[in-house]
Amino acid sequence: MGFRIFLVLLVAAGLVVLQSLYIVDISEQVIVTQFGQFKQTVREPGLHVKMPVVEQVTTFSRRILRYEMQPTSLLTSDKKNLVIDAYARYRIVDPLIVFQTVGNEAGADARLGSIISSELRKNVASHPQSDIIATARARLMATVAANAAAEAAKFGLELTDVRIKRADFPSEIAASVFERMRAERNREATQFRAEGSEEEIKIKADADRRRTILVAEARKAAEIIRGEGEAEAVRIYAQAVQQDPDFFAFLRSLEAYKLILKDRTTVVFSEGSELFQFLSAVGRAGVTP
Repeated sequence: MGFRIFLVLLVAAGLVVLQSLYIVDISEQVIVTQFGQFKQTVREPGLHVKMPVVEQVTTFSRRILRYEMQPTSLLTSDKKNLVIDAYARYRIVDPLIVFQTVGNEAGADARLGSIISSELRKNVASHPQSDIIATARARLMATVAANAAAEAAKFGLELTDVRIKRADFPSEIAASVFERMRAERNREATQFRAEGSEEEIKIKADADRRRTILVAEARKAAEIIRGEGEAEAVRIYAQAVQQDPDFFAFLRSLEAYKLILKDRTTVVFSEGSELFQFLSAVGRAGVTP
């Protein structure tokens, strides 16, 4: 019997010791309460002691947490719906305020979600749909982040970032919007092709014009050079003739005989023919032609 009582006491003592100890991880911070009243905040990592049963421990993360917002359809200033899918990053900087206002991390997520949703709804309502999709997203999110951060600080939360992952049209109108966008892109593509074809025609016409000018100038230069060459040839020829006109006349006659008498052609000359004079002179000289 005594041994059993000892075992019971030993187990009870073990349970008391276990309930008296708690571990704080380096990525955690702890709120210790006594009968629901705040007693202390523990941020030092390691093994710590508390009063069993009387004191309770609530753990909060010290890391940067991520809140994923559910895609929500919001109304823009031009009365059009836009589906916004956003997320936020935050950390718990004052676990006591978090504990006193929202209770735990799940409550912090829920409260932060309502703050961001409210700010998004208010700011989206002040911008037209086309601006949010095209140009105003960064400016809108900067405003949302600033306002939401100020509100989140009241609950012991430090909001570090708020971003829109997707801003899209509702599914029921997305198809018609995409079709209009596709038609607009096709119209722009057709215009670009037409402008390209027009530019191509201009470039080809300019190239043909320049080619015609270059060929004409080249032909002109060639004709000038040919004319100058022929003139030089005539000048040289005239100088040669002036040196010995009789020999030149004889040489020209021989060339004429060569052309006329080739292939054993029979030619009849009159007595007054200039060509016949050289043949007669050869005959008188006693030379057989």
